Amino acid sequence: MGKIPEYTIEKIKDANDIVDVVSAYLPLKKKGANYWARCPFHEEKTASFSVSPSKQIYHCFGCGSGGNVLNFVMEYEKLSFGEALKMLAERVNIPLEFEQVSPGEQSDTGKLRDMHLRAIEIYHETLYSPSGKAALDYLHARGISDDTIKAFRLGYAPETWDFLVSRLSGSFPGELIFKSGLAVRSKKDMRLFDRFRERVMFPVFDERGNPVGFGGRLMNADAKDAKYLNSPETPIYNKRRILYGLNVTREMIRREKKALVVEGYMDFLQLYQHGFVNVVAGSGTAFTSEHARLLRRFADEAVLCYDGDEAGQKAALRTAFSVAAYKLECRVLTLPKEEDPDSYLRKEGAEAFFRLEAEAQPLMEFLREYYRPAGMSIREKSEAISHLLEELRSFPDPVYREMFTREIAKLFRVDESTLLRQINRQSARIPAPEKNTFSGEKPKHFKTQGEAAEYFLLNLMINGKLPVRKAGLRYLSPVLFQHPFLKQVLEALLKVLNNNVSIPAGHIPDKVEDAKCKQFIIQLLMEEQNGIDEEKVFIDSLKQLELQGLRQDYDKLTRELNDAPPAEVPLILKKQMENLEARKKLDIRYNKDIFLEVET
Repeated sequence: MGKIPEYTIEKIKDANDIVDVVSAYLPLKKKGANYWARCPFHEEKTASFSVSPSKQIYHCFGCGSGGNVLNFVMEYEKLSFGEALKMLAERVNIPLEFEQVSPGEQSDTGKLRDMHLRAIEIYHETLYSPSGKAALDYLHARGISDDTIKAFRLGYAPETWDFLVSRLSGSFPGELIFKSGLAVRSKKDMRLFDRFRERVMFPVFDERGNPVGFGGRLMNADAKDAKYLNSPETPIYNKRRILYGLNVTREMIRREKKALVVEGYMDFLQLYQHGFVNVVAGSGTAFTSEHARLLRRFADEAVLCYDGDEAGQKAALRTAFSVAAYKLECRVLTLPKEEDPDSYLRKEGAEAFFRLEAEAQPLMEFLREYYRPAGMSIREKSEAISHLLEELRSFPDPVYREMFTREIAKLFRVDESTLLRQINRQSARIPAPEKNTFSGEKPKHFKTQGEAAEYFLLNLMINGKLPVRKAGLRYLSPVLFQHPFLKQVLEALLKVLNNNVSIPAGHIPDKVEDAKCKQFIIQLLMEEQNGIDEEKVFIDSLKQLELQGLRQDYDKLTRELNDAPPAEVPLILKKQMENLEARKKLDIRYNKDIFLEVET
């Protein structure tokens, strides 16, 4: 695997219109030149999240989040740069091109994925070897066919302590094998040994088909170890963002706009081979808000198919609120108390399960059946309501949260306004995001005219026409700026523009390394120019900075004059006169001629 060339990255970004991409996640409303929505990255009641179609960037004036289409996908989906780029490339059918790199230059992420691919091959081959016969017989006895085993590349990890480590060591360094989560270290001598032993192995992939981890089911029923063991969190495996099987089923889920959600690997495999090919499962952890956000990209509805016992229904309740928080229609399928999806399908078959799925209850009906409020005591009702309101706090959309609060009030026959006051008090405890320096400030809020001038000049260097930018490169220097942060921004900006003065405004943040400077530049990009006379504002602001410097120099000379010996007084007075003359010449020095091209 090589690295992706810069021109390919730019091609992918240019092909993905930011308004089209963001509107797939948020309801955008056009207002003026930009589109607006409530920010998905912090709690807010009014829309402060803005998307600029002309500059292809977004910015939240509340929390300061901002960037281009790639930054949005990375932040919203919690993806790495490469993962987000691949997702956007697939969206517009652009093949990823790679430049060749040496093995030493390959990232740890790429090496870890290569290592997992090799581990999948080793475990799968072992399953069909003599040492894997018991594991293969177990899978067959559980009704898993060879076609399903091969499609999902199931495998077997023998009981041997270093079965996998010994096979990986020739191709990967020990420290990376340990980092992969496939091995653990002995506390006694720090030697590596296999994490998974005597287990049926379920490879785990992300939604794009990259191998990221494993789940292992213990074969020895008498052993004291946990029945299921999952890979730990690693640089490529975040359990809270992985849905088992989504890499295989996502297109059918997208087509049907509906996903069946189960808890375990075996539940998933049984549904899949019985023809329910729009199914996903958790991956070594309870269903999370990140899972819901991921699923919302592909589906409008989630049908929860959990175990029929009390623990299963309790888990379904938790998952239902995670799903509903991201505006997925939620229904809950109820199985007999002694059954799980795997056992029910093997006993009753696909038709019976299909009927249960068709009868799955909408969320509020499930809550009514789960709690049966008519038979609850006052204390039980109070505890149930408190628990449900706590679940509702995770809803990003305050309007959606209020609608569910009203439904819960109806379910338990309590006053709506009481619950609304309570949920609003809880939400108010969430601390407001800290605003960035200069976030949303207007000129009248600046401490000095000099700060306002610095702000205007930075704005014009980003948003202004090419002659204004070129004049800025000739006349602006960090020594003119006094505000420490604005001076830092100017330094970063001059570095970018000196390399390419014609760079599109929306591409400037990509070239800035400092995160605070980058976000501030994005904020400036979102400023509407409203037909200002760019040249006049530039000249006036530049003159203001020069005048500010001259006034400070004059004041310094006055202080020197007070303490100067008689012999030095004439020289100081002369410098003061020169200072006053320089002020008078500012109008001559700075006029519209500064925007003329300089011949070299």
